[in-house]
Amino acid sequence: MPSIHVDEVSGSDTSGNGSPDAPYQTIAHALFTHGQDASVLVRKDSGSPYDEPTQSSLKKARKGADGLEKKRKKAEELAQRDSRAKSEEGERREKLLEESKKIQLVEDKSLPQAIKVRLSCPYCYRYRV
Repeated sequence: MPSIHVDEVSGSDTSGNGSPDAPYQTIAHALFTHGQDASVLVRKDSGSPYDEPTQSSLKKARKGADGLEKKRKKAEELAQRDSRAKSEEGERREKLLEESKKIQLVEDKSLPQAIKVRLSCPYCYRYRV
């Protein structure tokens, strides 16, 4: 398995792919992307050679990768919950719409016939119908 390259100064977690030409910026993102058992080579600046990370920095990066994984899972759960809520809301609205289509307004024949009148507004001198 080839080594994953990390350059802490000129690397990028968004556009990097772990190659020497396009390294990642953080070890945590490299481990998150390629797995916890990936072989990682790090350099502090563009002039120095790639080297193995220290055990403490690797341990810290593994915790960071676990945090990124938890964030990803939480985002997936939130997206699923939102899509479920939207579909339930859509179904509820569709049901209400179908029920509202069944409603019919009928004039009550036991009441007197409705008549149309004109009302005038004393303040604006206009008629309202």
